[in-house]
Amino acid sequence: MVLKVSSVKLIQGNYFSELSACDGENLMDLLRKNGFELTAPCGGRGLCGKCLVTVVKGSVTTKVLACRTKVEGDCTVLLPEAFRGGEIMSDTVDTEISLTPRFGYGAAVDIGTTTVAIKLFDLSDGRELSGGTAWNAQGSYGADVLSRSQYTVEKPGGLTLLSRLIRDQISDMLKKLCAECKVNYEAVTELYVAGNTIMQHIFASLSPASIAVAPFAPLSLFDDGKAIEAEGKTVYLAPCVAGYVGGDITAGLLATDIAKKHRKALFLDVGTNGEMALGGRDGFLSCAVACGPAFEGAGISCGMASTPGAISHVDFEDGEFKFQVIGGGEPKGICGSGLIDLMAVLLRLGLVDESGLLLPPDDAPAGFERWLDEDENGNGLLFLTDDDSVYFTAADVRQLQLAKAAVAAGISVLMKATETDFDEIEALYLAGGFGTHMRADSAVTMGMLPRALLGKIISVGNSSLAGAQQALLSLERRKELEDVQKMCDYLELSGNPLFNEFYPAHMSFDEEDTEWN
Repeated sequence: MVLKVSSVKLIQGNYFSELSACDGENLMDLLRKNGFELTAPCGGRGLCGKCLVTVVKGSVTTKVLACRTKVEGDCTVLLPEAFRGGEIMSDTVDTEISLTPRFGYGAAVDIGTTTVAIKLFDLSDGRELSGGTAWNAQGSYGADVLSRSQYTVEKPGGLTLLSRLIRDQISDMLKKLCAECKVNYEAVTELYVAGNTIMQHIFASLSPASIAVAPFAPLSLFDDGKAIEAEGKTVYLAPCVAGYVGGDITAGLLATDIAKKHRKALFLDVGTNGEMALGGRDGFLSCAVACGPAFEGAGISCGMASTPGAISHVDFEDGEFKFQVIGGGEPKGICGSGLIDLMAVLLRLGLVDESGLLLPPDDAPAGFERWLDEDENGNGLLFLTDDDSVYFTAADVRQLQLAKAAVAAGISVLMKATETDFDEIEALYLAGGFGTHMRADSAVTMGMLPRALLGKIISVGNSSLAGAQQALLSLERRKELEDVQKMCDYLELSGNPLFNEFYPAHMSFDEEDTEWN
């Protein structure tokens, strides 16, 4: 049988390309293998609706999901603007370290589920030479770690593909930094990498399949201090605590020096998972909760990543919704920090009740008719822009409600299990990009964080990268990182009776009805 080959013309902003495809080939697969970025939080299962593209065939123009579309004849495909990263997210960690000078150059790497960040250093004096960040190249294979783990299991060669993607991406990013600094790429001899346990498994070409099913046991915790080789470079991976408390958390605990500074503090990194640890000098109890992709802007009707065009903050002043839009201009969607603000505003205005119901116009307080409508099921529908292009639905409220309840329940479990009261917690460290940009008072208003800790919240930025940097530059700090990992106990919340008690209790948006510990 002879396969028919079709021409697929691609237009992405000012960029034009033409590809050849066999008739019947999946459009998403075609784009992926040719290096085109396309948002696909569900991993290409047709569930999220985010891989929407425009296909033109002759005089017919249609909008389709790339993951559910086969190439059938010559066509033109209009792609949304790609997300290709931006400035590196800084950390606010200021810790003195004892440098271990040696010859050559090294890099600290944070492999986040959403982004990858790198800093390049001169190992002889510890000088930071350059840094950069980019969207994780694995993003079109799923927004969360479970989707990517599933891909490695279900797709032949899936693990090899995702491992190659992340290694190639780090190599390409590093080469770019070296070129900027006029450093020979071959002179970069050592990398220290931190990431969640699944990201580290995929980087190391270890199957993460066992982490996705009970008893959620990883093949490695990377706690033996051994390095692996990648492109002739020595690569160390941060030690992990469990399948869902990874090297990014131990690196963050190192960077913030909680084990030295505090008797008890709470460390929290919220993304598609909420990973947390409570403790200090006497050790830590850690756990992880599944938040889903809502805080990353995925799984939300008009949700998007923190990129130009995203609403990052929301206020209601002088009878109007006021937005901060990344990059300025008209909003295209809303990212995680904007969603938290929006929920807090809607609760204050009484447009969402304590049960999480987005009220339709007839039930809402007077004066909000211009923004509210009713969907086909009689639920409220909120329009944020005059052209109705950015909106918020009852289903979106539900996704945020589930996510915030999971985080709050995780905190409650740790406090109950360690018999900790709020006055004993000296600080709450919020790590990661979401924690950095999120307004703490909005998170408190929607019930994700306890009001009793509002004055103790410290945003620490990319503490995972900061910890990897310290472990790269100082062998003393590297040993301390290994010690921190040994100080961490892990509490599995799947089937945990405490979690099953607290989770439904934290579904309410009524602070007075919510029991924290």
